Amino acid sequence: MQASLLIPALACSALFALVPHAHAGERGNVNRRTGLFEPPLSDLRRAAAREDRAELARTAARLGPARLAKALADPDARTAQAALDALPLLPAGILLLGEVLPLFSAPDDDTREHAVRSIAALLASSDPARLEEWEIADETTRATCRALAAVAGTEGLPVTTRLLALQSLIGSHSACAPGAKPTTLLSSPEPEIRRAAVLLFDAKAGSALRVAANDSDGRVAAAAGARQCRFRLPTEGPPLRQLALAEGAAAEDVVEMLPCLAVSTDPADARALQNLRALGSPAVRDAIKRLRENGVTP
Repeated sequence: MQASLLIPALACSALFALVPHAHAGERGNVNRRTGLFEPPLSDLRRAAAREDRAELARTAARLGPARLAKALADPDARTAQAALDALPLLPAGILLLGEVLPLFSAPDDDTREHAVRSIAALLASSDPARLEEWEIADETTRATCRALAAVAGTEGLPVTTRLLALQSLIGSHSACAPGAKPTTLLSSPEPEIRRAAVLLFDAKAGSALRVAANDSDGRVAAAAGARQCRFRLPTEGPPLRQLALAEGAAAEDVVEMLPCLAVSTDPADARALQNLRALGSPAVRDAIKRLRENGVTP
């Protein structure tokens, strides 16, 4: 009788002994080297799920880059996504730039988007001097830029993810500028992608901007006009006033064209300004008012 009771008891003991090992990542522990308590990865997931950035930053700081790197490779997509959200909140998060790149090829759209958003935030807060300060290898930076460009150029991916990649290239403090090839995106069927590509053009892209200024979508054409005005490029094609009045033109693009229209001696440009002053968005009307106060417009 005692033997029959002993066997189930031993089996239960063995089962409970295995549980902590199966969920080791879910338990907090004390780091033997630092003596500091390290929270379980479940804390990271909970903070991310609540969108509590303060708690996410605190948890990421307690975990440190090494455990966050392991979290990025976790087979649980929720854990990987939480780690991606936490990285930009950690000063040393830039050190894991290379560890994020494999997640650009994640099987699910959500993880890919989290990965691109994480990279975008890391690059936006890291100019070349900071990358050098953290001793980020040039090859890592180049690989990151290539990965962003590949995501931006893949038509099958969600437009939101592609736009995040393009915005990251735009806001990367010139770290990615040498490898960016925005002209290849002007043939994208998505107007949002074409417009974002235009914002990557520099003063040497005059011919590409002329092509974009003739785009059938007013958002794209206006963005091209804004870049032409910024770089004081000749407008061979639609006049700036037409681009500024284009349907769907983004307010920031119209605002950027105003100085060129204001100094023009063409009466048609003056009439366009009057039209924008009467019917433009609040941001456009405010910009025109400031120009008038500074004596730039009649």
